[in-house]
Amino acid sequence: MEHFGMPDKAFLHEDGFPQALRALLAGAERVFVLGIGMEWKSDDRLGSALAHALARALPADPRVHVVDGGEAPENFTGTVRAFTPGHVLLLDAVDHGLKPGTAFLADESSIAIGDMTSHHLPLKLLMRFLARSLPCRVILVGVQPKTLLPGKRLSRPVQRTVKPLAKFLATAITGALAESEQIQQ
Repeated sequence: MEHFGMPDKAFLHEDGFPQALRALLAGAERVFVLGIGMEWKSDDRLGSALAHALARALPADPRVHVVDGGEAPENFTGTVRAFTPGHVLLLDAVDHGLKPGTAFLADESSIAIGDMTSHHLPLKLLMRFLARSLPCRVILVGVQPKTLLPGKRLSRPVQRTVKPLAKFLATAITGALAESEQIQQ
C-alpha cells in the first residue's frame, strides 16, 4: 500500500485509509486541523496529542492551521470560519469497534447522534455545523481508543499511533497543498 513514503505497517489503519485520505484532501488550498480530546480521560486525549504532534511535524505554512480544541471544540468554530478553509480535519478518539490504535476515516453519515462522545457538542453536530456554515469538506480522522477511563496517559496501542500518524497526516496535507498549487500554476 502507498503511504506517502511510509512503511506499510507504520501504524494500524483501516484498509484504504491512505488512498481515501488523499482523495478527500484533493484540491486542498487551505486546511484547518482541529484536535478534540479531554486531557484527564486516557485515550480521549488522542485528538489533542495528535494535533500537537502534527503541528510539530508540519512545516510552517500559512495555508494550514492546527488547533487543539480540547473538550470544547465548538468554541473554535469562529476561528475555523475566520480562517476560511476548504478542508477541515477533525482528530478524535472514536469508538468504531476496531482494534485499539487503529486509524480510520468517518463521515457524518457513519456517526449516530448517540454515538460515544465525551465532548460538549456531539461530533456529528459539530461536523454538520462546519460543513453547512462554510463551503468546506469536513474529514474526521478517528483512532480507536482502548479505554476512556479517567487517566493521564494514552494507552500503549493509541500512543504508538500518534507519532507515525502525525507524520503521515503532515505528508498528506503538504502533498495535497503542493498538488493544488501546481494545478493553479
